[in-house]
Amino acid sequence: MKQIIQRRCIFFVGGYDPKSPAAFFERMKRELARFDALWDIETRMSPMAVSDTGEIGTVRIDARSRDNCWATATDFSFFTVDNLVRTDFARPLPARVGRYLIAFADFVLTGTAYRFFRKAWRFALYFLYPFVAFLIFTLLGLLAGWLTAPWLGWLSVLPGLVVYATAQAILGKRWSVNHLMDLWSFSQHFIRGKRPDAEALMERFAQAVVDRARRERADELILVGHSTGGMLILDIAARCLRIDPDFAGYCGQTTVLTLGSTALKAGLHPAGGKFRERVGLLSRDERIGWTEIQCMTDVINFFRTNPADEMKLRTRPTFAYVREVQVRQMLLDETYRRIKMNPFRVHYQYIFGNSKRYWYDFFQICCGPTPVMLRAERDIFGPLPEADNP
Repeated sequence: MKQIIQRRCIFFVGGYDPKSPAAFFERMKRELARFDALWDIETRMSPMAVSDTGEIGTVRIDARSRDNCWATATDFSFFTVDNLVRTDFARPLPARVGRYLIAFADFVLTGTAYRFFRKAWRFALYFLYPFVAFLIFTLLGLLAGWLTAPWLGWLSVLPGLVVYATAQAILGKRWSVNHLMDLWSFSQHFIRGKRPDAEALMERFAQAVVDRARRERADELILVGHSTGGMLILDIAARCLRIDPDFAGYCGQTTVLTLGSTALKAGLHPAGGKFRERVGLLSRDERIGWTEIQCMTDVINFFRTNPADEMKLRTRPTFAYVREVQVRQMLLDETYRRIKMNPFRVHYQYIFGNSKRYWYDFFQICCGPTPVMLRAERDIFGPLPEADNP
C-alpha cells in the first residue's frame, strides 16, 4: 500500500436528500475552513464543474501542510439524487402515505423488520418512527371526529380528516416524517428493482467513475456513501466492475467507504438477492477494499455489525473492514452537548468537519496524504502516520 497520496479521486453519494451539487459544495467550503483551522492546513477549492446532465458536480481541492512537507490534489465528485427525491416529494400527500404503508408492510411481512431488531435495535426504532408518527396523526383525526360526532353525526368524519391531513402535512414536514416515509418507499422499490429511474442514474454514475479512473490513474480512488448512499455506492461500485472488470486496477488503491450506512436494509431483505450478488462481486476482486464506519451514538446505522457477514457473503477475510467511531471525540464538549439529542445532526457528523483532533476526520480522508485504509487500520491522527499521534 502506498504510504503517501499525491493524487486522489473521490466519488460521493449522500443520503436520500434533496441537495444539489452547488448546495453540497457550499457547505463543504464552510467545513473545509474549520478543517484548516483545526489541523493548520491550507486548502483551496476550485470552482465547481457540472456535468451536462447536472447530476455530477466536481471540484478540485488542493491541500498542503504549511511547512510544505506534503501536498495532495483531490478531485471530488458529488453524485446528486436530487431529482429522484424531489420527484417523490412532488407526489400528492395521500399517494406518498399510501406508498409508504405498502413499503412498511413489505418490511414487516418479509421479516426484514424483525431482522432489524435482532441486528440493530436502535436502527429498528428509527424504522418505526414514521409509522408511529402516522398512527399519532391518525389518532388525532379520530379524536376530532369523536368529539364532533354529537353535533355533526356521520359528518364528523370531515373534521377528522381535516385534522389528520393537517397534522400529516404540517407536523409530518416539520418532524421529517413525510421525508422518511418517502425514503422507505424509495428503498423498498429500489431493493425490488422497481425504480428504473434510479437504476439508470446509478448506471450513469458508474460509467462516470470508470471513465475518470481510466483517465486519471490516481494514487487513490474512493467511492464514498453516507446513510442510504452506503447502499447506493456499493451498487455503483459493482456496476463499475461490470462495465470494466479492470476498473479497480487503474488507480493505485481503490476503496469503498461507507459512513453511517443503511445498506443492510437491502442486505437483510429477502428481495435483496440482486444487491447481495453485486456486493459479492466486489468481494471477489482483491484490488478493492471496503471500510465501514459505524457509531453507537448514531441511531441511523447498523452499529456493531459486519455487513458482509450479515449478508452471508463468501468473502475473503479482509474484504469488509469495520471501524467504530465516537462523535464525542470529534467535537468540543459544548458542540456535542448541543447536537447529541438531535439524531439527524449526529448522523451527519460523519461528513462534517471536526472541532477536535481525532483519527476519524472526513476531510483528512478527502484531502490528507494518508490512504483511507491505512488511516482506519492504524488510528492515524493528523495527516501522516507520524504526525499528531496522541
